Amino acid sequence: MIKLDIQERDGYLIMDDFPENCIFNKVKTGCGATTIALTNNENYIIAVPTTELVINKCYPPKDKDGKDIAWKKSQIQAGVSPINDRLFGLYGKLNRTVKAKLSKFLKQDGVKKIICTYDKVEKLIEFINPPDFKILVDEYHNLLKQYGFRTRVINQIIEKFKCFKSHCLLTATPIPERFKSSVFAEMEEYVANWKTVDKITVYPYPCKNASATSAKIIKHYQDIGYFVLDGIKSEEAYFFVNSVREIKEILEEAKLTNDECRIICADDELNHYKLEGFEISSSTAPVKRFTFVTCKAFEGVDYYSETAICFIVSNGYNKHTLISIDMDIPQIAGRIRTKSNPFRNKIVHIFNPKVINYYVPFDVMEERIEDELDTARRRVEQLNKETDIKILKQQDKEFERLGVHTYIIKKDGRYEVNDMVAQLKLYQHWTAHIVYRSSEALQEAYKELGMTVTKGYEWSIADDSAVKDALKPPQFRDYLKRFCDLKEKPSLTDNEQRELRAITDKYPFLEQGYKQLGQTLRRHRTIKEIEALIE
Repeated sequence: MIKLDIQERDGYLIMDDFPENCIFNKVKTGCGATTIALTNNENYIIAVPTTELVINKCYPPKDKDGKDIAWKKSQIQAGVSPINDRLFGLYGKLNRTVKAKLSKFLKQDGVKKIICTYDKVEKLIEFINPPDFKILVDEYHNLLKQYGFRTRVINQIIEKFKCFKSHCLLTATPIPERFKSSVFAEMEEYVANWKTVDKITVYPYPCKNASATSAKIIKHYQDIGYFVLDGIKSEEAYFFVNSVREIKEILEEAKLTNDECRIICADDELNHYKLEGFEISSSTAPVKRFTFVTCKAFEGVDYYSETAICFIVSNGYNKHTLISIDMDIPQIAGRIRTKSNPFRNKIVHIFNPKVINYYVPFDVMEERIEDELDTARRRVEQLNKETDIKILKQQDKEFERLGVHTYIIKKDGRYEVNDMVAQLKLYQHWTAHIVYRSSEALQEAYKELGMTVTKGYEWSIADDSAVKDALKPPQFRDYLKRFCDLKEKPSLTDNEQRELRAITDKYPFLEQGYKQLGQTLRRHRTIKEIEALIE
C-alpha cells in the first residue's frame, strides 16, 4: 500500500483526478470522491453497484445551494441529468429510446460523463471508443460481496476495465487482505493520507429479536416524539435492513402507515408483493419520519437530515441481514451528509445473533478451501492439455451449470482457476459463522475495528447501556412535556396530530388541564397533582 498525500478542504477531496491503473482507498465515505470524476475535465465512465446510486447522482435531493429538490417519479429516467447536461445516467433496460439518447449525447461536443450500473460497462463499449474514456469502478469492494449473484457481470468488469484509457477502483472500505483475490492483490493500492480525523461511535445493542426491538424504538419515537441518545433528541430515524421481509415485520409490529415511512428497496414485482399495503420509494423522494433502506442504497447514496439516527438491523437467523463489520458498517456511518446533525457520526447496531454451538474455525476453513484450490489447479492443467473436443464441451457445460460454485473458468479458450469464488466463500464464512456466532463475537469484531489504525477515522465502541437507557419506558412527565410542546405549536403535521391523539387517549385529563392551566400545565409533575387542580 502506498500513502497518497491528498488535497482536502473541510473533509472533502479537492483533487483534479485519481491515481491511474490502481485501487484507491479514499478512507472516508462522503468525501466527494465521485464528484471529482463527475466534474473534472476528463471523459469518464463511472461504474456503480446500484441503480439507486445512479439516480441519486443524476437527480440529487439537494441543489448546489443546499435547497431541497422534490423529484416526481415520472421525471426520473435513464438519460441526461436535468441538472448537468454533461452527465448521462444509464441503468435498467437499454431499449431503443435509451440507445438514441445515448448516441445523441455522445455526439455532442465537450467532456462527457456516463454513470452506469456495473452491468452496463460491457454494453457501453459498443457505443464508445474505450481509450477515449477513463473508468472509475466505484465501491469496488462489491466486486467481491456481490460475486455470488452477479458472477457474469463482475467477470466482465474484471476482463474489460484495462481496455479504457486508465482505470481506478475506488472505495472507502477496501476488501480486507485476507479476502483479496489475485486480480486485486496484484494491483497497486493507494491510501488517502488525511490530515483531518472523523470520530465514529458505534452503539452495539444485542437483543433477543432485532425486528421487535426496532419496532420498540419506533414506538418510542411515536410516544414522546423523539429518541434520546447521549442526552440529544433525535426526531427522525433511518433503519438499514437488508431484507424486505424483515422490513415488513417491523412495519406491521410498529403499526406504521405509508404516511409515516418510506422504503428504499429494489422496485420489482416480488418486493411489491412482500410489501403489500406499502409503497416502494427512493432516495430522491420527500423525507418521512422513518426511512427503511436495503443494500440497494447502503453505499454512495446521499441522505440529509438535521436529527436522524442511523440504525442497523441484523437478524442472526436471516443471513441477508448480516452485514460486514469492516466493509458495510463504515459505509452506513457515512450516509447522513448534513454536517450539523449531531448523530452524523453515530450508528446503533441492533442485532440478535444465531446461537451456534459448533462452528468451523476460520483457519480450518482456509485449509479446506486451499485444498480445493489445489485440486482445481491440477484439473486446469489437465484440461489445458486435453485435445478431445467432446470432453471439453462437456466440461464447459458442467462449469456453466455450476456457475459460482466452481473454481474454474474459461478465458480466451484456456481454463483458469478463479480464486474469487474461494475468497467469497471465506468472506461469507467469516461474516455468518465467525463474527455473528454470538453476541460476544460480534462485539469483539467491533473492538478489532476500533483498534485498526486507519488514518482519517477514529472509531470508538459505546457500551450497550446507552441504548438500553434510551429505551426505558417513557414516564408521565415525558408525555406531559410532549403534549405541551404540541399544544403550543401553531400548526401540526399529520404525524404530530396522531401523536397528540395518542397522548390524550392515554391521559384524557390533559385536555381539560390545558384548557384551565394553559402553558403553566407543564410545571406540574404528577397525574395526582394535575387531577387535583382540575376537579
